[in-house]
Amino acid sequence: MSDELIVLSFIASIMVIIIVLILYYTEKIRTYVGVFFIYFSLVMMITMFIGASVYLISPSTLSLAIAFGINTFTMIPLIIYFLLNISKFSNTKFNRERIHIAIFSLLLVLNEILMGSTFGIAQFGPSKFSTLYYAFYYSINSYWFFYPMMAEMLALYLLHYLRGLTYREVFPLIGVAAFPPTASDYQDWFYSALIFSLGFSAFGIMISKDLWRYVYSVLAVCILILFFNTIAYDVAIITSMILYYINLLSR
Repeated sequence: MSDELIVLSFIASIMVIIIVLILYYTEKIRTYVGVFFIYFSLVMMITMFIGASVYLISPSTLSLAIAFGINTFTMIPLIIYFLLNISKFSNTKFNRERIHIAIFSLLLVLNEILMGSTFGIAQFGPSKFSTLYYAFYYSINSYWFFYPMMAEMLALYLLHYLRGLTYREVFPLIGVAAFPPTASDYQDWFYSALIFSLGFSAFGIMISKDLWRYVYSVLAVCILILFFNTIAYDVAIITSMILYYINLLSR
C-alpha cells in the first residue's frame, strides 16, 4: 500500500468516526438545539468536502481562498441564525419528526457521495471527474464511498443492537454495501461481489416484508443490470441507503 493511500485511509477513518459520533448524538437529541447541531455538523462537512474538491481540482492560492470562503460564508450565517433563535430552540422539544429525519438521512448520504469525490480526486486526479456524468460515476462507484458508508451503517445498526433492538430487515443492506461490484475494476472482484450482493439481496427479500422486500427486489434487478449499465444500480444504492437511515433514525 502506498504512503498516499495510507494517509487518505487514515483521514477517511477520521471522517467515519466523526459521522458515527453524529449518528450517536442524533439518537440522543431531545430539543431543537440538538437538531441545529446535526444540521450544522452535516452541512459543514459537506462544504468542507466541496471546498477540498475545488482545491484538489486546481491547487492554487485562489482555489484555496475559494475553499476557505465556501466554509466561512456557510458557517457564519448558520451561527448567527442559531444565536438569534437559541431560546426558541432550547424550549422546543424534538419529537423525531419525519421531515428532519429524512433531511438528516439525505445529508448523511450526500456527505458520503462528496467524500467519494474528494478522496477520488486526491487519489486519481481530477481527469476522471471532468464531466458531471463521470463525477457522479466515480464518486459513487468507489471504495471511498462504499466502505465508509458501510462502516457507518454497521455502527448505527450496532448502536441499536446493543440496546436490544434488532431490525433484521435492514441488516442485509449492510452486506450489499460490503460487496459493491463497481468498487474495483478487477474482473474477479466484479463477479465475486455480484454473487455476494445478489445473495444478500435474496436474503433480504426472504426475511422482509412490505417496503424492504420491494427495496431488495429492485436492488437485485439493478445488480443484474450492471452487465449493461451502472446508473440504475447507483440510484438504487443511494435510495436504499437513505431509506436505511430514515428507518433506523426514526425509531
